Amino acid sequence: MYSFKQFLLVAMALSFPMLSTAPFFKQSSDSAPPADMPYHETARYDQPEADPYAACLHYLESNRADYLAYQQKHPELEAWDVVTQVNIGLNRPFYTDIQTVADPDSLLVLCNKYWKLPDGYAPADLRSLSPSLAAGSANQMRREAADAFEALCADAGAAGYTIRAQSAYRSYSTQKSLYARYAARDGAAGADIYSARAGHSDHQTGLVVDVKNATQPYNRFGQTAEYQWAKDNIHKYGFIIHYPEGSQPITGYKTEEWHWRYVGKEAAAAIYNFGITLDEYCAIFLTGNTAGTPSLTSDTPEQISVKAGDTYTFLLKPQGALQVPTFTTGNGEVLATCGLHYSGGNYYVSVRGVAPGSTNVYASFPGQAPVRCCSVTVS
Repeated sequence: MYSFKQFLLVAMALSFPMLSTAPFFKQSSDSAPPADMPYHETARYDQPEADPYAACLHYLESNRADYLAYQQKHPELEAWDVVTQVNIGLNRPFYTDIQTVADPDSLLVLCNKYWKLPDGYAPADLRSLSPSLAAGSANQMRREAADAFEALCADAGAAGYTIRAQSAYRSYSTQKSLYARYAARDGAAGADIYSARAGHSDHQTGLVVDVKNATQPYNRFGQTAEYQWAKDNIHKYGFIIHYPEGSQPITGYKTEEWHWRYVGKEAAAAIYNFGITLDEYCAIFLTGNTAGTPSLTSDTPEQISVKAGDTYTFLLKPQGALQVPTFTTGNGEVLATCGLHYSGGNYYVSVRGVAPGSTNVYASFPGQAPVRCCSVTVS
């Protein structure tokens, strides 16, 4: 099944003094740590959990029987991944036990093969995109998403890239007609991997745009220079690629590099940085534990020594309310954050020595002040 494998640059500022960190691990290159990298922690991490599912911060008691049954079918999965995938609904076939979303106007509304929009839903704040950006006739988006898309296109243009909107908002009736046509051609099973059934389409939220460049059709966008720029930049404007490569077991859709979903800058940064899908983000961070104060624990020494050019990685384990942390250094000219790997509910944070000097590593959560993890001397 799908696993969290991507590593990324993180630079922000954040939160809480319950933070102590796992020992650093020197790496021979600038790459992020491999998913199976061992870590030497104190006995409290090495001891088996009495209940590995309840220990996951996004555990739902109502799903417990499903976790156990799903684990039996997938013994290769860690408890964290079992909880995540069952929370998504992947323990049952697509388009079964369908539920209706409670807040279709949320920027994080999840409209997929298990969740549908309310009957008759249409966003109230749709507006047309600038004519210069609209390559197709379906060119409306919700206002916030449209503003962000136009800013993105302007900045892409300034960098020498041309991005246009092929298709944005679609009504229920439009999606119903499209899906019926595809199903008549390819059968329902064939259509389901590239087209949503009516009521389940991301496009109906008004937060989606399918894009193209100036010369290629939209379904070849992944082969363009624009895509190479976009995949590492659109999150800065609040967009994600909802169906990235390798995500079909999670989303049920084949790779669509052109299908961009607006979720807002904060969520987009987390989804990009962790290398997960919107479906996983919602299953972990929106259905998990919201009680208590978010914090991180680990065993990092108070003082770390790093050579300039070397990369070190340490592990942090979330505690309390499950929120997305960010990591920074006090002086980016001495020490830089250079990778964040998310696996099994733990954060593997990498820093790189830049130049001789001393500085601190900080972590925080939204709305909280940065907290020092440790001091680092670069030689």
